[in-house]
Amino acid sequence: MSAKIQNSRNAVFYRKLFSLVLPIAFQQFMLAAVSASDALMLGVISQDALSAVSLAGQITFVFNLFMGGLTMGTSILAAQYYGKGDKESIEKIFGYVTRISFLISIVFFCASLFAPPC
Repeated sequence: MSAKIQNSRNAVFYRKLFSLVLPIAFQQFMLAAVSASDALMLGVISQDALSAVSLAGQITFVFNLFMGGLTMGTSILAAQYYGKGDKESIEKIFGYVTRISFLISIVFFCASLFAPPC
């Protein structure tokens, strides 16, 4: 295989890689920016407000960990079934994961809504 063909394949791979990585990196940047802006805005108001937002941020972080793990596992399974050409199994997996993510969201929602204020 010539170096020119190899470089062309590398360029295509890196283009596809960046098209996947950039939105993920931007999302993580925005999550960090929201937390930082909350701290900056509420730091001048009171220590209690800053503490409350920090606690809420921890709950959001744990929720994002659950959703991220679920997404990664789903991606791996879907990629395997896509490689086999089994699109019916992919649809079943996405339906199952959608139900699980809904249940996790309901648990976090109820825990946040009904948790007694300190």
